[in-house]
Amino acid sequence: MTERFNLGRTNYQRVRDIIRNDIITGQFRDGDRLKISDLVGRYGISAMPIREALQQLQGEGLVVMSANRGASVRRIDEHFLWQMYEIRKALEMFFVVELAGRATAQDVGRMRDVLGRQEQAIAAGSEENLQKLDLEFHGMIVGATKNEAAAAILSRTYDLTQPLRLRFGRSPEQARRIPTDHRAIIEAIAQHDGPRASRLISEHINGAFADLADAMRLEDDSIRKGLVKG
Repeated sequence: MTERFNLGRTNYQRVRDIIRNDIITGQFRDGDRLKISDLVGRYGISAMPIREALQQLQGEGLVVMSANRGASVRRIDEHFLWQMYEIRKALEMFFVVELAGRATAQDVGRMRDVLGRQEQAIAAGSEENLQKLDLEFHGMIVGATKNEAAAAILSRTYDLTQPLRLRFGRSPEQARRIPTDHRAIIEAIAQHDGPRASRLISEHINGAFADLADAMRLEDDSIRKGLVKG
């Protein structure tokens, strides 16, 4: 998966990742204008890489470009989230079948090790560690494929959804489901049962989407009622 804020990247790639993160985490709000001059001052970088970054973010669907207003932030809503999770689900269902077909005892052992550390993170109430371990677990599934183009697409969905998860958190019920779901997926992989592993991944990702969408909906309701600042 893509490493965030990799200093080996070009300037526009680095500032693209930073702007993307600022949009997803709500530091820029829906409809905010992204003026080049403001961004130059904010990030301490010249205008050219910022323009290139905004063009790429337009391609990702996070930025809207218009002749009159320039660049502005698109609405990060439930439909946008649904699209990202549907892409993720389709690709992971495909990748886990590949993994189940050739998983070794060592592969299964590594996945069980991650699962054990996830359970420790949940017991400690460490959302940040749980998030990292969740990415590690799913990264092992993605690592099964030789389709680098598909893996790159999936990596972009993680880039777009993981900051939202950190921003909104997850319900206690969803946290408790993670090790249960992952354990069942591991057992299907250990038994080389690709269809079952694929079905379990689909159900797992559907649950993750529903939990995050609920959290986003609650914030939207609170904003409309004036309980939190939009």
